[in-house]
Amino acid sequence: MNFENLEVHLDELPDFKSVELNLVQKRYKRLIWINEGLVFILLFALPIVAFFIEPVPLWIPIVVLCILSLVLAIRATEIEKGFPLRLFGIRQYDIIYQSGFFYFTETVIPYNRIQHVEIKQGPLSRFYNLYSLRLYTAGASSGDLIIDGLDKETAQKLKAKVLAKTTIIDE
Repeated sequence: MNFENLEVHLDELPDFKSVELNLVQKRYKRLIWINEGLVFILLFALPIVAFFIEPVPLWIPIVVLCILSLVLAIRATEIEKGFPLRLFGIRQYDIIYQSGFFYFTETVIPYNRIQHVEIKQGPLSRFYNLYSLRLYTAGASSGDLIIDGLDKETAQKLKAKVLAKTTIIDE
């Protein structure tokens, strides 16, 4: 038996950018802002409350508030510029998801690596009627994929499609 491992030229590789990617629901951005707002209200309140409870030099809460303001500005930029980059797509053998502005991530997961699929909805997501699709892979937990900000119909269709593809591949 002869073993062959032929070279593949770059121009012969398939272009996965040719797939049509879909944006998550626009109302998901509001949900992100609510979550971030609640966290930052708490974070901004801590140094102010600490200043009145325990006498500390005035510069300490000011420095903490300045740092928090900088972090808030960075997060706001990430949300506003990164939201249009939260895209997902379905192909014949895999699912694609991309997100992020400062730290852009593009994940392609083949259906034959997916072991379990679930749809989740948290309390705030329920208010906005949004769902998350979570794909558990055969690799480590870092290989799992979560697509947030889907409407119910899309989440259910994606789950059905992924389950159908994994069943076909397994047979």
